[in-house]
Amino acid sequence: MPPSVEALRRLCREDLEAGVEDIEATGRLPEEVVERLGQLGAWRLGLPPEHGGFGLPLAQLVPYLEAAAEGPAPGRMLVHLSNGIWRPIHRYGQPAQQELLAEMGRGRAFVAFALTEASGGTGRDLHSRATRSGDKWLLRGEKHLITFADRATHFLLTVASDDRRAPDSLTTFLVPRDTPGLDIDSSQGTMGLHGTGHGFLRYQDLALPDAARVGAVGQGLEVAMHFLDYSRLSLSACMVGLAQRALAESLAFARRRVTFGRPIADRQAVQGHLARMQALLSAGRALVREAAAAYDAAADAGGLGSEDLSALSATTKLYCLEMVGEVTDRALRVHGGWGYTTQAPIERIYRDARGFWFEEGTAEIQSLVVARHLLNR
Repeated sequence: MPPSVEALRRLCREDLEAGVEDIEATGRLPEEVVERLGQLGAWRLGLPPEHGGFGLPLAQLVPYLEAAAEGPAPGRMLVHLSNGIWRPIHRYGQPAQQELLAEMGRGRAFVAFALTEASGGTGRDLHSRATRSGDKWLLRGEKHLITFADRATHFLLTVASDDRRAPDSLTTFLVPRDTPGLDIDSSQGTMGLHGTGHGFLRYQDLALPDAARVGAVGQGLEVAMHFLDYSRLSLSACMVGLAQRALAESLAFARRRVTFGRPIADRQAVQGHLARMQALLSAGRALVREAAAAYDAAADAGGLGSEDLSALSATTKLYCLEMVGEVTDRALRVHGGWGYTTQAPIERIYRDARGFWFEEGTAEIQSLVVARHLLNR
């Protein structure tokens, strides 16, 4: 049986929160909490039962993602990534690669998604190159902002395998951390999301066997999208959870903050902020749950990877990142000057929310996906 949603919420909101000052200061996660997340079964909520998982469909996974996101960012990032990154390996991986799935569910292996580059865009604009020679490949290039580069045992690495910049110009590889020629620099600092180990990958003479390939040559964009369609919905659920936490902090502060002899919760201006936050949050939660049901229906029908599903996941992320932005803006206004201090949890929540602007594509990228779908439909 999977754990209860409340058990995951307590672990993230209480245990992980208790060490948040050290996480913010050092960027390191308390390993005992990570181990407890694994013991709870957080890594295998969606993993298929044949690989040791609970096999939850996305609609049933969403409440867990919301709950994890109410605590510090590393908790929700671990739950989000570990319950999604297995998907392209399960669908496109070679038999030997699929053997890694059970290890991922046990927490003995952790795969990071490596797509974004500092020197170019994503999708067809990748500058990293893979050159084939017989049954071997030579990779050259770089990646940045790779989440959990500090703890990943493997990287799902997508690079260009020709220079045409066409939809079939990309190929994906599963690269072990200790592969010669792979340089991992996990010192990349970020505004928020402390403890998530963002970093650079650099590779100039990275030699890989063809057995490291995930999917066919030229199928890399499809492999990446198989993760991204899930990931954008998963992140949207996390945005709902973080917005819920921001609203809870605002309600608690409004009740205890007294000015001119009255709690500020009695003032209509503050009530207006709280009501708007609740309305935005409720709409976001409803959209995420509708989209998750559509994702599950597509999975049951064998329709994952469709343009309709990609547009829906982009639509959901586009709305939810605007939602969590406004909710945390209003939360900061409710808190006043106190909210701008590092003693106030909303200060960290506000910074962490801004990470959603860039995870799995900016608002502008989501808009392009949605608009192209509408125009081509």
